[in-house]
Amino acid sequence: MDTLSHALIGMAVAGLSGHPLSASDPVYIAAVLGAQAPDLDIIAGLRGGMAYLRQHRAMSHSVPGVTAWSALIAAGLCFFVPDIAFTKAFGWAFAGGLSHIIVDYFNTHGAAVLWPLRKERKSCHLLNVFDPILILLMLSLYTYPLPMRHVALATFTLLVSYLGLRLALRHRAAKWLTGYFAGHAVMRVTIMPSLQRIFFWDFVIETTDRYFVGQVGALYPVLAVRAELSKQRISEITAMAQNTFLGQFFQSFTPFRHVEEEQAENGKAVHIYDLRYFCGEEFRHRATIYFDDANTPRDAYIHSYGRKIRVPC
Repeated sequence: MDTLSHALIGMAVAGLSGHPLSASDPVYIAAVLGAQAPDLDIIAGLRGGMAYLRQHRAMSHSVPGVTAWSALIAAGLCFFVPDIAFTKAFGWAFAGGLSHIIVDYFNTHGAAVLWPLRKERKSCHLLNVFDPILILLMLSLYTYPLPMRHVALATFTLLVSYLGLRLALRHRAAKWLTGYFAGHAVMRVTIMPSLQRIFFWDFVIETTDRYFVGQVGALYPVLAVRAELSKQRISEITAMAQNTFLGQFFQSFTPFRHVEEEQAENGKAVHIYDLRYFCGEEFRHRATIYFDDANTPRDAYIHSYGRKIRVPC
């Protein structure tokens, strides 16, 4: 989620203490910093785009990661505010950090909540990274002169209710999609918040022989298929590509991958697409691994957010 959403939820976590809202209260400082800390993995971007993609929402968005962040926040608070106990500061920072990874689990990018046991990012696909409706609803609670504990309880009630509403809307969209694709041997359906339109869902449907990628309305049954991709057999080159550094990264990065093999200059090229994010006329994240005439990987690139990043084979 975005920084403001995490801050508002962190304030609600601290509000459960019953303390009045105060920027100088160490309980609020610990909880809000804890709610922001997991996204400090953005620092990995200083080492390049690939480092950012590998690290963002990985270790920092797990229970061990939140524990480490909470200890650092508590140590810093104890240094500047000697009156607060380390365990108290740690507890509120940890609660704020836990709220962060739980909320991120519900948005489409997900989080590696089971790291280091499982490195793939898990997602419930209910919220977008930036949800203006949810932000406005949470901000509206501060227009009333209520005790912070009441605001906190109202915030969490609102969150649960909003998630429940979106779950019901997604279930209805799934029924529409099931009817539309009734003539296909559907194996898997994933429905996610649209990155571009508030009242739409993006979907990926896997059948026995192809993938369908498109959008469906959240409030009414309007549907558009934006890409239809035929599955290719897993050749020796394709299998080798998926065992490269970049291929293995994509296996933990996205649950929906489409692989294509084609002839290239002086060899072959294997393209791996993350089917979740189709923007404009292309997929937002995709990889290309080039092989020479001896079927040895020679170059690898990841295309992400309009950038082309070279990656070691």
